[in-house]
Amino acid sequence: MTASWPHSCSARTPFHLAVFVMTAVAFTSTMTQNTSEIMCGFISQKDEGSEAPQTSVAPKVPNILEDLGCYLNSQGTENIYQTIKNVEVNVFEDIELRITMSIPNIISCFWFFKKSKACELSFDSENRYITSLAFSQIKEGQAGKYTLLVTSKSGNYRVVVPVLIQKKPAKPYFRKRDKSDSIECISESYPQPSVEWIFCKTPEKSCPYKRHEETGEIDGKQMVQHELFQTYIWCCAVNVLGRECTSLFTIDLNERQAAPFPELLLKVSEPLLIRCRAVHQNYKFRIQLSFENREVEQGCHFEGLEYQENFSAIRIQYVFVSAAEKNYSGHYTCSSTAHPNQTALITVLEKGFINITDSKEDFEIGEEEFCFEVNFTAYPPVRCMWLYSNRTFPCIQSYSVGGHSISSKFCNHQHQSGIYVFYAENDDAVATKKFTLYVRRKPEIRMQLLFKQISCVAEGYPASSWVWRNCLELNSSNCAEEITEGIQNFLPERRSLGSWISSSTLHVKETATTFSVECCANNSAGSACEKRFINLSVAGAVSSPLDNAAFYVSVGFFLLLITFVLVFFFLKYKKQFKYESQWQMIQMIGPSDNEYIYIDFREFEYDIKWEFPRENLEFGQVLGSGAFGKVVTATAYGINNAGDSVQVAVKMLKEKPDTAEEDALMSELKMMTHIGSHENIVNLLGACTLSAQNKMKMN
Repeated sequence: MTASWPHSCSARTPFHLAVFVMTAVAFTSTMTQNTSEIMCGFISQKDEGSEAPQTSVAPKVPNILEDLGCYLNSQGTENIYQTIKNVEVNVFEDIELRITMSIPNIISCFWFFKKSKACELSFDSENRYITSLAFSQIKEGQAGKYTLLVTSKSGNYRVVVPVLIQKKPAKPYFRKRDKSDSIECISESYPQPSVEWIFCKTPEKSCPYKRHEETGEIDGKQMVQHELFQTYIWCCAVNVLGRECTSLFTIDLNERQAAPFPELLLKVSEPLLIRCRAVHQNYKFRIQLSFENREVEQGCHFEGLEYQENFSAIRIQYVFVSAAEKNYSGHYTCSSTAHPNQTALITVLEKGFINITDSKEDFEIGEEEFCFEVNFTAYPPVRCMWLYSNRTFPCIQSYSVGGHSISSKFCNHQHQSGIYVFYAENDDAVATKKFTLYVRRKPEIRMQLLFKQISCVAEGYPASSWVWRNCLELNSSNCAEEITEGIQNFLPERRSLGSWISSSTLHVKETATTFSVECCANNSAGSACEKRFINLSVAGAVSSPLDNAAFYVSVGFFLLLITFVLVFFFLKYKKQFKYESQWQMIQMIGPSDNEYIYIDFREFEYDIKWEFPRENLEFGQVLGSGAFGKVVTATAYGINNAGDSVQVAVKMLKEKPDTAEEDALMSELKMMTHIGSHENIVNLLGACTLSAQNKMKMN
């Protein structure tokens, strides 16, 4: 193969994913305008397992509508609304953006994020327009600004809603800093990560001897080249949701050449950075990085030298490209005048991939510890999760030394049978793998006594086999005599995943009046037995002492129920006397305070002149209600003169009143006719007592 080093190693636009941290700012002048015209909110069904420790499952938190605080930011030919709060959610969370608009005559509306989508409008209880945008298990690629464009007869509107997805840091990457011989480490995520450098003498990033520096800067921490002479260098990004690390790709001439060649994967437009390192007893040696046996062009590499305490020297050389292209793929060789050459393979991809290794998918376990495991290769790094029964669980990834072979284990199945799914995605690919778990369970038995039959049903996994035994004595625990005749075993039925229903029936022969029988179900997880004392009745039915006990329990329950009903009716009968009419008037018959008599209006006659036609009443709203009935407003027509109308209050009984309630209303009516009109009291205008419907009086 003949190849030459591509030109313009730094002229191309550097690959850099911008990280924006949106800050809520209080606008005092614009927020006061039309604050109620558009309202923005979002509903989040949080999945507590998505970022939780792997020891817990993921219950769903109830939906709550959160107000984002929409305000009018700009007014003109287009009214632009923005939110005070950003939408901050976890990856793989279910969310819904909801916009409520008090805008008349909407002609059209569209949601826009990378491409437009017509919105669907509905109305709330206040007759306002509502449109929603729902996300099921939102992905990182769906983070950004969502815009709602609305056109109405009154004007045009734009509503901007930023959506930030909280996640642990993306795997850091390295690049040369512009206009300086220094390396920077970058990781994008929200919340903003800090960056940590670790220097090790062994390939593991958990080395006991390390030095690190931290920063909160978005662009990471730059390290000048004289600080990067260590054997193994790691950069780790950390935020509240997790930690991710990447090793600086190095060809070390003091290490044995790996077989096959170590490989670095990149995507088109990502930065390329390779380090060549060598240690020698003195400084009198040179090193060089070449591409396909050709020298790298000037300006695309830099090098450094450091002396050790024992007077040995460390030389390093970097080859860098700000934005790699496909033609940068190939073999890169690090050579030295004092060491054997070593080579690494760089592969620049058009797009990313996820390849899951074929493996066993069905598992049957007992009580032993067990973990699902998925092995795959992928680039760029993936986001992943485990799913079971509509719940999500966190996914923990373990990387090989090269960083491309990845594994993920899931142990939190809690010995529940079912289908488990591994889900992984990156910017370019999606992959899933399905597993089925069967958990062995010993049988659980139910015995049923039928006419001349005894039936046993067992549930467990796998399906059960049956053994029937006859007990030598009535209450003996020694049931050694196996029954082989009169047994009918039925084919097992699969009721649910990992559960079999098995049944067996014993047909009873009338050779004995009383006996004990035992049925036992067995599978690979264990066995279970059920025993009963059987009594054959004259009619040939099968019964047991447990049946008699159930009979007595049933009789006792019905007796208790009858007693409760009798007490209820007795108390209700006593309560009726509380509703007797108390409408009585005291009439003085002498000068002393105790010289009076009671007048009971139930003994008075009702004067029919107060009767008013019911059809001349037009009822309005209810003013109040109580135990006996209600009071409503009404318009009475012709109460004084024909054609006149008067606003009145009508007191009426409820539907189907009892005699005591009718007597009470009639006593009140007779008392008011006896008292007559007065300016300081409510005056009687008429009554409707002759109708078959509710009696009422007008005030």
